[in-house]
Amino acid sequence: MLRAASFPADAIHGFSTRRGGVSRGRFSSLNLGGRWGDDPAHVAENLRRLAQAGGFTTERLVRARQVHGAHVAAAVEVAAAGGAVEADGLWQHREQGAELVLGVMTADCVPVLLIDGQRRVAAAVHSGWRGTVAGIVPRAVATLVAAGPVAATELFAAIGPCIEVGAFEVGEEVAERFEARFVDRRGYRRPHVDLVACVRAQLEAAGVPANQIERVGGCTHAQVDRFFSYRRDGRGIGQQLSFLGLGGEPVGLDESPRPAATRPPACRAEPCRTAFPWSR
Repeated sequence: MLRAASFPADAIHGFSTRRGGVSRGRFSSLNLGGRWGDDPAHVAENLRRLAQAGGFTTERLVRARQVHGAHVAAAVEVAAAGGAVEADGLWQHREQGAELVLGVMTADCVPVLLIDGQRRVAAAVHSGWRGTVAGIVPRAVATLVAAGPVAATELFAAIGPCIEVGAFEVGEEVAERFEARFVDRRGYRRPHVDLVACVRAQLEAAGVPANQIERVGGCTHAQVDRFFSYRRDGRGIGQQLSFLGLGGEPVGLDESPRPAATRPPACRAEPCRTAFPWSR
């Protein structure tokens, strides 16, 4: 399990890998998804192990029905509906109760976790290429700011394991949906899109400071023994879970310096810092 070094110490959060579970074959071994035929008992045991390592119980986990859209739903409403809500983002405010743990599933798409330093608000986002174009990440930031009182400058963001530009080949019909700086055509037969750079730029345009945006993990497609990848292996594979909870009682104002979030260069393409229509 991977964590963000810049997040508040008491925040419950993590990005799963494929290691440390009981699933077999193409689901080996820590598969957290039940979509493509894995033994439900194995999935349940994998979730129990991840929850134990992450410091929460499985009953607290809230997941929505992901549809590659841009809807960010209140976790309390999704929990009340038993998860039967279509959404690709979940958010919560401490006043609604801090016991819930927000979860999103991925196997190449970009997972993004957001939390403020005082642990008042949090969001978990599944941002595939469609959701990225639709602006689900800046929408999540705006939702947390509106729920406040929190400013975007108080938020910390972690971009989890996902497919990187070197592996994300797309058709022209997809490439044209992105700003030109996010499309790499150098040495490729078809265009490649840099989702990580795009999401990072969206976060910055939404007001999250650059040094409070952390890249956690690496390319799901490239690391066969570490991550599941739909683009690499197709259907019938496992999925990673990214989760975030506010944790116990909120901390007081803390003026101690925080470690700077790591910012490795994007794979081949340079990040674009221009604003986007969907983030204004």
